Amino acid sequence: MKLSVIVATRNRAHAIIECLDSIAAAIANAAPLDAEVIIVDNGSADDTADTIKAWTRASGLRVKLLSEPRTGKARALNCALRAAEGDLLAFTDDDCRLHSEYIKDLLRHDAADIGLVLRGGRVELGDPFDLALTIKTDDEAADYAHPMHPAGFIHGANMTTSRAVADRIGLFDERFGPGTPFPGEDCDYVIRANAAGVRVQYVPDMIVLHFHGRRDKQTAHRLFAGYMRANGALYIKHLRSSPLLIRHLWWDIRHWVRELRGHSTPFMAEVGIGHRQVVIGNIIGMFHFTSLQVRAYLISLFRS
Repeated sequence: MKLSVIVATRNRAHAIIECLDSIAAAIANAAPLDAEVIIVDNGSADDTADTIKAWTRASGLRVKLLSEPRTGKARALNCALRAAEGDLLAFTDDDCRLHSEYIKDLLRHDAADIGLVLRGGRVELGDPFDLALTIKTDDEAADYAHPMHPAGFIHGANMTTSRAVADRIGLFDERFGPGTPFPGEDCDYVIRANAAGVRVQYVPDMIVLHFHGRRDKQTAHRLFAGYMRANGALYIKHLRSSPLLIRHLWWDIRHWVRELRGHSTPFMAEVGIGHRQVVIGNIIGMFHFTSLQVRAYLISLFRS
């Protein structure tokens, strides 16, 4: 079995080496192993490409440095998927570091799989001064199933799957993810996997550390505004394949009403985000995504 470790990066010359060193250490710790590292430079304007080239020459690993100049993480990931030779695929982010046992753990889980699985692991806060955001620290393994919300069930910074699953689900939807109005390409992948009959699992022992650098409430509000737009867009996109998803909007509206009456706690009280922001963000995302779809349809009619 061959493993492809995939990282999309943009303007991260100052931090990408720590990420790549952690990947190299985890691969070495799992040796002997047939592995490749695929790094996609997503239109960086700094010295990211040169920094990676220098690291590659010294690493001794099989590394593919690819370029996807069109902004969008999903585009970069699709570029990597087209080039990946692995039977097993592991995705992480350029602001993360793999635990030294990470690849051993994912290989152990993969060896025990009977059917197709999309799996995510634990995402811990790398810097204690950062806000406790975009992490996943549940201690118990779990399978995704309704009525769970797919957002955050597993994170794109810590996601693994087989080539067979990727072939069944297809490429990432380039309308979603960082670099677009709708972050959440990983959430979209979870929904599509579940709809395709693929088991979606979280495990607590595949660990990455996330050094996201967000330390103020304003940054947190901007981040979650994007996530809420993405959730609204996903409700519309998957209205046919996963119609029960949109029930989460109704539940959030009910929480908002209870919150106004003092009978419910805010969505994220620690950074001052309530259910009002969740509902409004969802509705904005629904209308924005729908308008883009209508526009694309009209353009296709005009061209035909």
